[in-house]
Amino acid sequence: MSHGGDIYRNKVNMDYSVNLNPLGQPEDVLNEVKASLKLASHYPDINQEDIRNKLAEMEGLDSSFVYAGNGASELILAVVRALSPKKALIYEPAFSGYEFALNALNLADHEKKTTKSIEMIRYLLSEENGFKLSEEAIDAVQENVDFLCIADPMNPIGQNIDENVLISILEKTKKIRTYVLLDESFLFMSEKADSVNDQYGIKKGIIGRAELIKNYDNLIIIRSLTKLLAVPGIRVGYVLSDPDNIRKIKRQLPEWNLSVTSEAAIRAGVSLIREGTFVGKTLDVIRTEREFLSRSLREMGIKVFDSDTSFLLFESDVDLYNKLLERGVLIRDCSGFVGLRRGLYRIAVKSHEENEEFVRILNEIEGNK
Repeated sequence: MSHGGDIYRNKVNMDYSVNLNPLGQPEDVLNEVKASLKLASHYPDINQEDIRNKLAEMEGLDSSFVYAGNGASELILAVVRALSPKKALIYEPAFSGYEFALNALNLADHEKKTTKSIEMIRYLLSEENGFKLSEEAIDAVQENVDFLCIADPMNPIGQNIDENVLISILEKTKKIRTYVLLDESFLFMSEKADSVNDQYGIKKGIIGRAELIKNYDNLIIIRSLTKLLAVPGIRVGYVLSDPDNIRKIKRQLPEWNLSVTSEAAIRAGVSLIREGTFVGKTLDVIRTEREFLSRSLREMGIKVFDSDTSFLLFESDVDLYNKLLERGVLIRDCSGFVGLRRGLYRIAVKSHEENEEFVRILNEIEGNK
């Protein structure tokens, strides 16, 4: 499986394969989405005027730097189509959506019987170094690479990128004119979001990318609200970049790419983020429960990799995917990720009640091996 969340072909009581806010869906968001159904007989605004203004104001940018999408996946594909790179670099392990988008463009070229194709270069991050993205990895960005995919925090590892490393990457890529796709789908639920209250209302924090966007016209940031708002069934995301890049990306999207329910979720999400306490409470729960899960797994003798967000990568010599699924628990088998091996798994950080039950079940399995 390329993704988690396959509850449609499995009998699942507890889904630990998708990484959503452990607080669940905010009532304000659900109420706004329900109210938006009254507009179902009308087309959404084809120009996204209100949505773009609200996102831009939150980010400290002009609306020309922002465009909303039907989830991050739609935007990733649109970015690749808009830029049509020749040679792309992916730091692995990574979200499979980058390769999917690049392969989709290759397939389109093949069907058009053109000789053009995208060459994909994979830089494998070291397990011995905890899969950290270090300064050494920057050497892989050569002048003939015109497109780079990175994520902060990295998925499926869960670590934030060191800000100094990120700036070094942006400095080098700006000089050699390499576009950088920075996927921040989980940023609002990571340690870098600790400055969210400063950014959205008081002062700029690390999470505020307005200055980066203005200083690096080769940078394209994609953010998802799906995870923070726990609404994967309502696709919500947005892209930040130089206005010229935004225009190119927009041309690769449907004219009406947002539904009225997506618009409502974005409006409600922006209000929650700017209010501040919702993100703060989210981070508090994630930290507490991530520590509980990490400690519990390590007490079983399981190796757990460091994480800064709402999921954990760990190692077990037991066939946990199938044994847990027999008990109605779905986790992510990470052996399908490039650069990861059999025996590595990813789990979500959920509520304490759910995590206690998960630990109990896992303890039974590990104790019987």
